[in-house]
Amino acid sequence: MIYRVQLVPQPIVIYADGLPVDNSHVVEITFPGDAIETALGRVNTIVGPGIAKVLVGDTTIRGVPLC
Repeated sequence: MIYRVQLVPQPIVIYADGLPVDNSHVVEITFPGDAIETALGRVNTIVGPGIAKVLVGDTTIRGVPLC
C-alpha cells in the first residue's frame, strides 16, 4: 500500500487516491533542518520535504511523504 499524510485541516493518513485510512494514526512528523547564518546570527531552518511515522493497525510505517 502507498500511504501519504495530509496535513490540513489536521494530520491524517490517506491512501494514494486521497481516501482516509481506517485504524491509522500519525505518530511523528519530521523535517530535515540545518542552521544558516543571518544578520541576527545562526537560525535553524527547514531544508527539505518532511516525512512522517504512522501507525496503520498494529504496523509502524516510517518515511511516509507529506502532501
